[in-house]
Amino acid sequence: MILAAGFGTRLKPLTESIPKALVEYNGKPMVYHVIKKLESFGIKKIVLNTHHLAGKINDYFANNSFDAEIILVHEEMILGTGGAIKNAKNLLNSPGNFLVYNVDVDSGIDIQLMFEHHKMSSAIATLAVKNRITSRYLLTNEENILIGRTENGKEIFYREPEGYYLKTAFCGISILNDEIFSYLPENKYFEIIPEFMKLVNKRKLIRVFDIGDTYWSDLGKQVIEK
Repeated sequence: MILAAGFGTRLKPLTESIPKALVEYNGKPMVYHVIKKLESFGIKKIVLNTHHLAGKINDYFANNSFDAEIILVHEEMILGTGGAIKNAKNLLNSPGNFLVYNVDVDSGIDIQLMFEHHKMSSAIATLAVKNRITSRYLLTNEENILIGRTENGKEIFYREPEGYYLKTAFCGISILNDEIFSYLPENKYFEIIPEFMKLVNKRKLIRVFDIGDTYWSDLGKQVIEK
């Protein structure tokens, strides 16, 4: 699933007339680059949520074809990162695991390697992370298990650390097991990271996959040329 329904507030005034997914980066819309990346790893079906200026995204896909099947899911009201995933449940619970990728992320991450790590761990979720400066750190133990996060500048643990712990930053890329749908709220707006913390508190296994020095950029802050 590509999360693409947001307002693109950080990219204003561009996104007052163009949906974030269609803002160009290296001569092509952001969403084009994400789809091509997913296709390169053999992904054949992609769910993409829409809301802000959804008609323009509809027009884009009516006039541009891809090897993967693209399924657009319109949100009458914006649902947030978590609500969007729950809203697409019927398209994602195959059963098995599925990838979630923010449309404004560009990265050289090896999705296949991340998926292999996820399958071996039996985790309900695996989050791609990178050692970088952020205002919203994730806290992990030495076994790459999620145990907490920073909230309003304070470190909050939902699972007690045993030994030392690390601070790292989420990359907007995750692999989820469809078991997660049984824990997510129904028909409401919510963000996914707080729900991950609730699962950690319930002793559900959530791991992180450190992408190390692999290239990563948040295009939601600025559209840059590589």
